[in-house]
Amino acid sequence: MFRVIHAVIESEEADSSKACIFFGIAGAFLLSQNHRFKSARPVAGVAGYNLRTPTNLAIILGTLENGEWSSDEDNFHCWIEVDGWIVDLTAPLFDSMAPFERKGAIVPSLMFQKPASTDFEDMNTPGAYMHLPNPELTVALMAHFAQMPAHADLIGICQQWYKPPPKKMVPSIEIGDQHGQLKEVRLSPLRLEGSW
Repeated sequence: MFRVIHAVIESEEADSSKACIFFGIAGAFLLSQNHRFKSARPVAGVAGYNLRTPTNLAIILGTLENGEWSSDEDNFHCWIEVDGWIVDLTAPLFDSMAPFERKGAIVPSLMFQKPASTDFEDMNTPGAYMHLPNPELTVALMAHFAQMPAHADLIGICQQWYKPPPKKMVPSIEIGDQHGQLKEVRLSPLRLEGSW
């Protein structure tokens, strides 16, 4: 699922490390349509991950105001919630999301699928994570996303291309642009190395 969505984002020359909304919406749709997780939904808010680096780096996607973490349209992350679990399809991109000067090591491309947690106190523990949903922000971001007709087209392409295991996905597809020109898009070469 990650490789299809990542390939489609990259084909549009977008920065995939900043495309959490597309990953969340497309991923929730694919989970609902192909894996019978009808409760899968994109959620925006504050998210934090301890990346298990030698420097014990934690990235927190949100903003700190008066000692409290919060999220707004400029400082947020988007993930998928399904039956009490968090699925973050941007997790394989954490290496490119983390500040280079603070990393201390390469962050591997790992899948993130864990029970929901809002525990901010434990972020110094390697592998710790937390998610703080912001329902109002989620509604506003989803409404803004829906105003762009091209987004629905791209999610439709993801749905046509993605095949749940054990079915095989074709390694490439052709996508037409607004001028009717076709271009070949190949599955993302970025492969998962395991899970968090």
